[in-house]
Amino acid sequence: MSTVEVAGDGVALLYGAIILLVLSWIIFSMRIGVRIWRKAWGMDDYLMFTGIVLFTVTAALCIVCCYYGAGQFASELPALTTSKGIKLFYIAEYFYCVSAMFIKLSVAVALLRIAVNRQFFIWALWALMGAVVIAALVFVVGIANICHPINTLWGESTGTCDLTLNTNVSLFYSAIEIAADFTLSIMPAILLWNVQMKGKVKASVAVMLALASFASCATIIRLKYLTLYSDPGEFMYSTGKIGFWSLTEEGIGLIAGSLPALRPLLSLRVRVSAGSNTPGTHLSASKSRQPTSRSRVVAMDTFQTLGDHDDEGSDGDSQKNIIKETQFTVTSMAASEIGSGRHKAGWERNNNSSNHV
Repeated sequence: MSTVEVAGDGVALLYGAIILLVLSWIIFSMRIGVRIWRKAWGMDDYLMFTGIVLFTVTAALCIVCCYYGAGQFASELPALTTSKGIKLFYIAEYFYCVSAMFIKLSVAVALLRIAVNRQFFIWALWALMGAVVIAALVFVVGIANICHPINTLWGESTGTCDLTLNTNVSLFYSAIEIAADFTLSIMPAILLWNVQMKGKVKASVAVMLALASFASCATIIRLKYLTLYSDPGEFMYSTGKIGFWSLTEEGIGLIAGSLPALRPLLSLRVRVSAGSNTPGTHLSASKSRQPTSRSRVVAMDTFQTLGDHDDEGSDGDSQKNIIKETQFTVTSMAASEIGSGRHKAGWERNNNSSNHV
């Protein structure tokens, strides 16, 4: 075996790849569960699933590269180790490019659901998706032609290489990615500007926007190290920093793109707590209590005076007294209906007395 001990920038690449893989799969697995539970599986989920599978391949290749000298100088590595490391990282570049494309397409398709009947945003999203696809094609074609034949890059044949082409197409692709990341992170805030949302939902949107912005920052930082590709003798040294920030960009993009799909979990938690609140206890307790005469009046009658504003002075009091007196007398009449007719006279007297209150 020609593997070496992980050292230099390869340490950060190794642990960064493992952490991002675990976190992204945990969040995406929760997304799958929520989508299946809500029966809301859509095209954006298929795109994100493709993206995370390709990201997994990219991260796995980078992890293996760490044991073939990623992030270390050529003077510290055997020639055979360097050759295998360059080959592995070159293959990882393809998966990185296509994975990033699918992640951004997934977020854009999800935003199309929000931008219903808002033509400007719909056309902007379609234009953005077209630009991302074109940039990915340019990147793939570009890195496929950096050497003729391509295995000259890792020393298996003799030919010519132009590693500046690798730098140029990477810079072009990164510029499109930065523009796409910032657009996709700002557009949800614009689309949801006038939408009334609960505090927890607003917090989830804020976290998503912050993560998406951080992914854009990772792409910007990656720009700084792309010029390292131009030095053919230190290709493996460049893979440490470039690989780390490339995986950071994609991993954070996966997490930020999947978090909005977990929003129903916030609603579920609110509903469960609401079911155990005191209003339900008060409701059951009120059912167990014996209803009063006032509650029977409200339930049986539709007196408009109960919904009106209270009158000033004694008028409001007199209306309340009339209602009370009439209620008690009617109840008394119902209880003695089978008896003598003396209550009828009493009812008339009570009404006369009530009207003079």
